[in-house]
Amino acid sequence: MDTPPILDHQELCTRINNWVHHGRRKDTYPPPPSMGSSPISELPLELLSEIFLFCLPEEKYPTPSPTTAPMLLMHVCQAWRRVARHTQELWSTIHLNYRSLDEDVPATGLWLSYSGEAPLSLSLSIDFNERPHQSILNLLCRYAHRWKHVRFEFRHLSCPQVYNLAHALDNVPMLSTFEFRARDVSTSNIAPITQLLSTAPHLKELTWVDDMADTETLLALPLPRLSRLSLSMNYGRLDYLELLDQCENLEYIRLTRPSPDILPSQTPRLLTKLTSLNIARDITGILNHLILPSLKHVRVHLDADSSEDDNDRYSRLGVVTPAIASQKCWDPKDLIQLIERSSCQVESLWINTPVTDDDLLACLQACDQSLKSLTVRGKQPCSALVEMLTPRRAMLSSLSASSEDMTCLCPRLSELVIDIRIPNSCSLVELVERRAELASQPDTTISPFNRLRLHYPAGHKDIPILRHIAIEANAKERNSMDLTIMESRTGNLRGSSAGRTGPYLYRRNISSSR
Repeated sequence: MDTPPILDHQELCTRINNWVHHGRRKDTYPPPPSMGSSPISELPLELLSEIFLFCLPEEKYPTPSPTTAPMLLMHVCQAWRRVARHTQELWSTIHLNYRSLDEDVPATGLWLSYSGEAPLSLSLSIDFNERPHQSILNLLCRYAHRWKHVRFEFRHLSCPQVYNLAHALDNVPMLSTFEFRARDVSTSNIAPITQLLSTAPHLKELTWVDDMADTETLLALPLPRLSRLSLSMNYGRLDYLELLDQCENLEYIRLTRPSPDILPSQTPRLLTKLTSLNIARDITGILNHLILPSLKHVRVHLDADSSEDDNDRYSRLGVVTPAIASQKCWDPKDLIQLIERSSCQVESLWINTPVTDDDLLACLQACDQSLKSLTVRGKQPCSALVEMLTPRRAMLSSLSASSEDMTCLCPRLSELVIDIRIPNSCSLVELVERRAELASQPDTTISPFNRLRLHYPAGHKDIPILRHIAIEANAKERNSMDLTIMESRTGNLRGSSAGRTGPYLYRRNISSSR
């Protein structure tokens, strides 16, 4: 076989160029498209404006940044700059971590001037350091008539009152959500906030986080108007029942601390509209004094003495931190008695606290016929729990059996989230398979799982089987099973000494469309 001749570099480039252009001259090709001729530039301005809105960060209160919308859109071209400049909704949300009068006030004023007449979502964080910063507050108060969602974070205001919100008083007709976070703030410097909120006719949702609070201050809030209330304090004492007496329209409540004093026996408070309860495990004793006939959603979490976020992160890895280890098992009797006393139909239960197997099963039995969603984060699932949730044939005299003969705990359960590592000794395959099989039979009362979020150690035998089940289910009926499996592997931890290992997460989401 003859060896092809070796071409020099110039000849090789010439041949490649001729091959690419097929012998045509370069000037026969159309020029590259200009910005004005790009397909996106042909879109109607209204549609381009809508597309820009989808570019906004997902945060409720995004911090302005040149690398994200809307500022990034202003630097693409003049046409985009004009569209972004006149799209009011792009400028209607902002979080400002206030630091400088000379820089922050003019920049914030310019930003808000672009928002036109759009309703505003504003977040302001200030470290007062015992000094007034009235200029930025005056600027925001100029737009008070358009406030819809507002968050204030105030720190280091132990002094007498040094600021006011006078320009916003009786001028917040649209305000529906307010969040106040205070650290080292005196009662006199909280007064402007309570005065402002008392003039908000449409305020429905309030989050109040204060390291020192008192019942008198909170009673000054417009509690009867609220449908959602979240309270968290580090110190002080609150009379929760006195507060709840004023919350006749409450639909959601979150309580974390402080732990109330032992309450004397008294007539339980009836809250007819409350559907969602989010409460720290150490204050569930207050439930003995409530009747909640509309309650549907319950969340019980670790008390606020330890960081819930940290505990969640370590518990999902199967690591026991000192904070978790020191926690006693939660006794759910107060919650169970509330459910029985209220005759409510709890549909979702979220537990992130150590609890014994028997107590967890008792919780599920209390909402056996109504529960549709269960999230477990505070303890590893036990074989007893899986066994009770798995449909089994009832003991019948007849040898023939149908789906009606199968019984299990929580037959309507369709969503299961186990956000802590499932041990190798525990399997959920039979649980998932049996519920899927029975759900396809006529006249069944047992629901299949349509959402599963499970945390396994890498290599667990359940993983490939459950993925196969999800694929088959979605092939029969699109989006019928949403399966997410988190795998934890063992490897070297960053910064650890040689030879030390620890668990880390490897997430793999199985899309329902696959």
